[in-house]
Amino acid sequence: MSKLMSSLRRSVVAWSALLLLPMAAWSQTLPPASQVAAQMQLGWNLGNTLEAQCGETAWGNPMVTQQFIDSVRAAGFNSIRIPAAWDCHADQSTMTIDAAWMARVKQVVDYAHGQGMYVILNIHWDGGWLEEHPLYSHQQAVNQKQNAYWTQIATTFRNYNERLLFAGTNEVHADYGTPTTEHITVQQSYLQTFVNAVRATGGNNASRTLVVQTYNTNAWHGLNYFTMPTDTIANRMIVEIHHYDPYDFTLNPSGSCLYWGAPYPSQSACTWAQEAYHDDLFSQVRNKWIAQGVPVIIGEYGVATRPNLSLPARQYYLEYVNRAAAANGIKTFYWDNGVNPNQTNGFALFDRNSGAVIDQGALDAVKRGAGIGAPTNYTLTVNKSGAGSGTVTSSPSGINCGSTCSANYSSGTSVTLTAAAASGSTFGGWAGACSGTGACTVAMTAARSVTATFNGPGGSYSLSVTKMGSGSGTVTSTPSGINCGSTCAANFSSGTSVSLTATPASGSTFGGWSGACSGTGSCTVSMTAARNVTATFNTSGSGGTCANAITFTNNTGNFNTTGAVCYRTNANVNGWGCSNFDGRTLTVGGQARSCGQLPLTRSSDGYYYFSVTAGTYPWASIYAW
Repeated sequence: MSKLMSSLRRSVVAWSALLLLPMAAWSQTLPPASQVAAQMQLGWNLGNTLEAQCGETAWGNPMVTQQFIDSVRAAGFNSIRIPAAWDCHADQSTMTIDAAWMARVKQVVDYAHGQGMYVILNIHWDGGWLEEHPLYSHQQAVNQKQNAYWTQIATTFRNYNERLLFAGTNEVHADYGTPTTEHITVQQSYLQTFVNAVRATGGNNASRTLVVQTYNTNAWHGLNYFTMPTDTIANRMIVEIHHYDPYDFTLNPSGSCLYWGAPYPSQSACTWAQEAYHDDLFSQVRNKWIAQGVPVIIGEYGVATRPNLSLPARQYYLEYVNRAAAANGIKTFYWDNGVNPNQTNGFALFDRNSGAVIDQGALDAVKRGAGIGAPTNYTLTVNKSGAGSGTVTSSPSGINCGSTCSANYSSGTSVTLTAAAASGSTFGGWAGACSGTGACTVAMTAARSVTATFNGPGGSYSLSVTKMGSGSGTVTSTPSGINCGSTCAANFSSGTSVSLTATPASGSTFGGWSGACSGTGSCTVSMTAARNVTATFNTSGSGGTCANAITFTNNTGNFNTTGAVCYRTNANVNGWGCSNFDGRTLTVGGQARSCGQLPLTRSSDGYYYFSVTAGTYPWASIYAW
C-alpha cells in the first residue's frame, strides 16, 4: 500500500510539473507556407467593414453575421481576408487595444475559421499611421506601435491552427511613385517588426504562416526592391501583392477605358495592361518567388462599376486575371467593398444583409478563371448603332435584339447572328467580334460583344464628335449639322465628305484629333459608315501649355488641392510619372496623357509643363526622372 501511494505521489508531482510548463511546450509545429497556400482555392475580402473608422458599420455596411459568412463559403470561397483597424480602438497612451473590439474581431474570425475557411487577418489602412509613413522621421514611433499591436493580436489568436494567417501591413507607401531607399528601408522594418512580434508570442505563432507585403503591395516594386524578412523558422511566409492594372479600367471613376481585352478591340480605350501584360507580370512573379518555394497571393483585385462600363468586359477581365494567376500558381482574393454593383464604385458580389448573390456574372467569371467548377457559360452581347433601325437574332436562339440583346451560351458554342434592317433602313455592317456585312458567327470561348450598324433612310450615317482635354473649344462641320458646342452628333448621307473644324476658346489650344482623324490639321471624314472623332483642347498660357505654373527644381511636385493645377520644371529629365489622379485629365507638353510613364515635350521657353484638371482627392503627386 505504501509503495502504491509513493507511486501515485510521483505521478501527481509529474503531472503538476507538466501543467506548469509554458504554453510553447504544448504548441504544434504548423505546416509550411507552401502547404497552407496549396489549400486556398479562392479568396474574398470582407472590405469596408472591420477596417472602417472607427466602428464596423461606419462605412455603410451592416454588422457581419455567421449567416453572411456561411453564404460566402457556400458560393465557393474557402479563404477570406479580413482587413481590420486597431488604432482608433486603442488607448494611445498605453497602446492597449480595447478588449471589446478584440473580442468582436475574434468573433468574426471564428465565423469563418469555424467553417473550415482559411483566414488572413491584417492591419489595414487604419487611419494611415503606418501605411502612409515609410519615413525615417516616423520609423521608431511606428515600429513601437506595430510591435505593441501585433503582440496583442498574436497573443489573442496564439492557439489557432494553420488556417489562420496574419498579414503585417497593407499598402505602405509615401506616394505612388518609385520608392526611394528611405521608403524601402523603413517599410521593410515595419515587416520585420511584425514578424518578430508574432514569433515572440510563442505557441502556434512560432510556426504560423505570415503574409508580408511588397512596397505599396505593387508587384513591380516587389520584383525590383523587396527583400524577405528574416525569420526564426524556414518556409513560413507568403508574399502579398495587389493588382488593379490598368487603373483607367479598374478604378478610375471617369476613365475613358470602358472595355478591356481581346474581345473588344474596337471599343477599348485602354492603352496598356492587356492580356499579354498580365501573362508577363504573373510569370515574373512566379519566377521570383513561387519557383523558389515562396507562395504569392493577390490580396486585392477587382473592377469598380461606373456608368457605361461594359459588364461583359468586366467579367472577361475578372476571369482572365484569375486564369492567368492560377496558371502561375498565384492565389487570389477578390476585393468586395459591399457597394452594390448597380452603383458607382460597386464591387459587391453579395448582399451584406441577406448574403444573397447580387452579381452572379462577376462571381461566375471569378470562379471560371480559378477553375473551381463554376458554370462554363459565356455572355454574348449585341449593341446596335446608326441612324436606322433593325433586329438581330441568334442561332441557337437566345438573342432577339429587338428586346433581348444578350444571352449566355455554353463554352465552345458557335453562335450565328443575323441582322434584319427595318423598312426604310439598311444594314451597314458588324463591328466588335465580327466585321463586314456577311454572316456573323461567333465562337463562345470567352465573353463576346458585337455591334450591328443600321443606316437610316437614304443610307445616312451618324458622325459623332467627342471633346477631351483640360481646355475648351468648339467643333463645327461642313456641310452643317455639327456645332459642338451643343450639337455633337448628326446624320449625313452615305458618301458625303464632311470637314470638321476645331476652334479653341480663349486660353486654350487645339491638341489634335483622334478616332476617324489624326494630327492637328484638317479633319475630313468620308461617310461610308458611322464615324467617331475626338477633338482634344488643352489649356494654354505660360509656355503655351498652362497659366500660373508652379516651378519646382527637384524630381517631385506635390499638390494638396482638388482644383486644377499646373507645374513646370527646367530640370534635365527623361520621363514623367504621376499618381492618384482619380479621373483627372493630365496634360504634358500640351498633349492629353495617361498616368504611368509619360513622353516629354519641352516648350519653347525651356520648361516641361505638367497640368491636371480638378479632381476628387485632396492631394496627389508628380515626379520626373
